[in-house]
Amino acid sequence: MLKRSPYLLLVLATCIWGGNFVAGKALVLHIPPITLATLRWTLAFCFLLPFFGKQVWELRKAFLHTWKMVLFLSLTGIAGFNTLTYVAVQYTGSINASLMNSATPIIVVLLTWFMMKERLAWSALPGILISMAGVSWIISRGSLSALLHLSFNKGDLFMIGAVICWGLYSVGMKKMAGRFPSSAFLLMQVATALVLMIPLSLIEWSIRLPEVEWNLSLASGLLYIGLFASIVSFLSWNRAIELVGPQRCAGFLNLIPLFSAVFATVFTGESLQLYHLLGAIWIVIGVYLTNYAMKKRQRAV
Repeated sequence: MLKRSPYLLLVLATCIWGGNFVAGKALVLHIPPITLATLRWTLAFCFLLPFFGKQVWELRKAFLHTWKMVLFLSLTGIAGFNTLTYVAVQYTGSINASLMNSATPIIVVLLTWFMMKERLAWSALPGILISMAGVSWIISRGSLSALLHLSFNKGDLFMIGAVICWGLYSVGMKKMAGRFPSSAFLLMQVATALVLMIPLSLIEWSIRLPEVEWNLSLASGLLYIGLFASIVSFLSWNRAIELVGPQRCAGFLNLIPLFSAVFATVFTGESLQLYHLLGAIWIVIGVYLTNYAMKKRQRAV
């Protein structure tokens, strides 16, 4: 049923990603953020290797030929985005972090225009501005005074960095589209990222010396982010893109903060505030207007 229904796949992927923000906030209380990201992708690597390791080995020369892009994607999408996200949720709520993530489509549009020199549709500008206003409203907690004086939570600023990393990763993936099988390419990126992350996590561990009390809850959380948030959601999302295309899938990203808000409210006791709702509405409206303008421009071309 899932294989035949792209919309169920999209809901499944965004639901799991929404839970990742909540699980990450709970786990980072016990495990430092770089170490947490490293453990997440180590689990993903161990899961992917038996299935796609042979394919990666067969394509090793092609991967080495594009090593700069592999390194760029590993730094931004695997290492940078996830580590910055886990740093962010130490200082801000999982609802805030997931809502900030809703601005990703806008960041991608701007980075595509800047990095790939694609013509920017001026009709998309109102949507971009509305979404940025929504992001600003959320990080200022709905306070005009905080907005004017740039008195933001540092967790929100880390989340902005994470969103920019994901935007850069998305632009890079667009340039590499169709060159490699997606699962093998993911495994190659994860392996490259781990080479960089493991030494950093060892340094972090030696500095902070956390006393981790391993239990079933902690292990379950790691299993969730390592297998479900890293593998199941990724494969579901990719399969949906194969069935209906990326443009029709993009709008489903805005379900992530909805699921995150539900999970945070049920499992961690976070409260949903009015500024969350207002900021989310602005972001969704902005993303919709931007996507509509870009689609209209593509049809005209």
